[in-house]
Amino acid sequence: MNTHILLTISILISNRPDTVRKCLDSIQPLLKKVPSELILVDTGCGEQVRSVIEEYTDNIVDFVWCRNFAKARNAGLERARGEWFMYMDDDEWFEDVRDIIRFFNSGEFRIYGVGLYTTRDYIRTDGSQYIDSLAARMVRLEPDIRFIYRIHECFNRAPGKAKRIDAFTHHYGYAYQTAEKAREHAARNIGLLQEELAEHPSNMRHMLQLVQEYNALGEAEKSLELSLEAIERAKAGAVEEEYCLSSLYGNAINGYIVTYQYDEAIRKGEEYIKSKRTDRMVKALIAGRLAVAYVDKEDYGKAFSHAKNYWDTYQAYLKNRDAFIGFETPVTQSCFNKQKRTPILGNGVRAAVHCGQAVWAWKWFREMDWRLEKYSLDFGVIRDILKCMAGADMQELPLYEKMCNVILERQDLEEVVLEDVLECCDIHEEMQDGGEMDFCEEAEGCRVCDSQIFRKRTRGISAFGNLPIEHWFIRLARLTAAAFWPERGISCRGEEAEAMALEIWKAREESMLYMKAYHMPQTVNILGGDMGHMLEEIPFSQWEKDLTDHFSRYTWKDTVWLAKAFRAVREQDSMRMLAWRAACGISRASWETAALENMAEESDGFADNVLGGLREYALCRIKLCEEIYKEKIIRSMPDLLPEEYQGAYVIRNLLEKTEAAQYAEAVESVREIMNLLPGLAPIMRHYLKWLEIQLERQKKESTQAAGELQVLARQIKARVHALMEAGQYEAALGVTEQLLPLLP
Repeated sequence: MNTHILLTISILISNRPDTVRKCLDSIQPLLKKVPSELILVDTGCGEQVRSVIEEYTDNIVDFVWCRNFAKARNAGLERARGEWFMYMDDDEWFEDVRDIIRFFNSGEFRIYGVGLYTTRDYIRTDGSQYIDSLAARMVRLEPDIRFIYRIHECFNRAPGKAKRIDAFTHHYGYAYQTAEKAREHAARNIGLLQEELAEHPSNMRHMLQLVQEYNALGEAEKSLELSLEAIERAKAGAVEEEYCLSSLYGNAINGYIVTYQYDEAIRKGEEYIKSKRTDRMVKALIAGRLAVAYVDKEDYGKAFSHAKNYWDTYQAYLKNRDAFIGFETPVTQSCFNKQKRTPILGNGVRAAVHCGQAVWAWKWFREMDWRLEKYSLDFGVIRDILKCMAGADMQELPLYEKMCNVILERQDLEEVVLEDVLECCDIHEEMQDGGEMDFCEEAEGCRVCDSQIFRKRTRGISAFGNLPIEHWFIRLARLTAAAFWPERGISCRGEEAEAMALEIWKAREESMLYMKAYHMPQTVNILGGDMGHMLEEIPFSQWEKDLTDHFSRYTWKDTVWLAKAFRAVREQDSMRMLAWRAACGISRASWETAALENMAEESDGFADNVLGGLREYALCRIKLCEEIYKEKIIRSMPDLLPEEYQGAYVIRNLLEKTEAAQYAEAVESVREIMNLLPGLAPIMRHYLKWLEIQLERQKKESTQAAGELQVLARQIKARVHALMEAGQYEAALGVTEQLLPLLP
């Protein structure tokens, strides 16, 4: 009994033992639930694969391969008895055939002539990258239906309306293990396409397929050259399969963009997008590419306009995808998929934020695929979002925050975001340009905090206070927002402010300049906190290590603002502040010593500045010593003290001898200090030079005084002689008695 066959499935079989069983297994549900037949065309599969396919059917056509895919397909078509015909290759397999089954069993097939489903062509063998293409692989059979073209074969005509079916096949035929394999495959296809073009030079389908082969090889220049050649040929006369010409216009603009010829892309793109020969999908493709080019030129207005044109067409496509079936070609069919859509909308986002269109930016941002490989993403999108976020008003800011939250769902992008945030809030250039920012000791009403510069600076950083990042800079942003920009909606109690300040302090190698620029100590005070409490949270031994580390990186002059802050919040004789003051004193002495190039000319500066720093160090260290050690130990067993405390006492003695002008004795103290505290050697070497200068000056002054006295004595003796000669002996005796004690 003859059973009506609704569908013939024909598959070309080559020597692919790894995939042939997957292919045949994937269509079994279709063969069972739809009246079907299976025809396998053996193009030279070998014994191993032949034994596999014979398990599935005995309806096998032997075909001698002749470098012509259409002939091989027609060999299966000639034996077909189905009302519909579907063809496949043995290196692809269906994910799910339920919608194909529904298409036939529901009777829907009766109103269509062509069925299209998606082929997912993988670029990488691990399946991480692919391109989805809509393929017309099913047709209602009529007597004249046949395959044409030796490569990239297709049906000679469409016998009715096209239906998009919700199904796709996995295809790894373009996922090559080596570049050499890829070139071999492309060379085969290019050779066949060139043969077709030699016979049909005006066939735009062959030209389109050829440029796609060069695209796959990464030869964008050659692809662009062929596209422009095809466009000029079409201008000169009639062409075959003109529906493919539109895509060649789009491919040309792609070529200009890929080769970074943005000026030419803009010039040609503006022309092509208005041409009657470009269809809706190609116009959208060109609009997307122009958005990229105009962003590169920083013409954000035009970039925004073209991004919106692309978006409008994409929305029309979503509402009625079937209306675009006739426009889908190898160039255009990925125009709206996520991998192509993401960079186009990314440039739209960049244009929108620069144009103050945060609502549009958020709308496009949501359609981007943020799961792409990290370095496949356009970091310019992140940079521009953050840059515009810093100046956003309160209506726009929540949208920017939403964008950042999406980005930060990926931990590997946190570093990228942080780098851009720091760049947006960079104050190094401001400092280099002379924008010195003095610290304000008063909590309110200070001139600097009310200045436009400070307001602008704090407004920028406060925009980032809600970012979900645990980093010292974001903590500083939260503090700043809470203190100076309450409209940001970030609140912070005093204890929280102190805890955040402590975390920022721990990162002082990076954060010190920012603590100064954003007035962190004052900020903590405004929020009801106390920087002194922060200091108390640091163990004293750790505090001393911190100070050593701090002053190895920063000078006394760099830290004047912080010293003022500490003076404002803590008693100066507390242990931590004594340690701080001692460290500041030594840093000041070191800095001033280095600044004195000519000791002879700068001796007064040495006394005022270097000695002042040493005096502060000695005073504070001695007070610390007296807080920590018993008086008896200090007095009777000073050698038990740590060397820095022993050295402090010697420095005090040195300063006392210096003040008493006992310079010779002071030299011995300097040598003792160099032994106890070798870290002070540079200061002490200058100190010795200064003492030598003082000793020399003292000697000169003494010699000069003695000479002046002798001259005076001779004058007085002459006066005595004159008195004696005048007989005034009593007067002469009185002068002599006054002079004798003064003579050497």
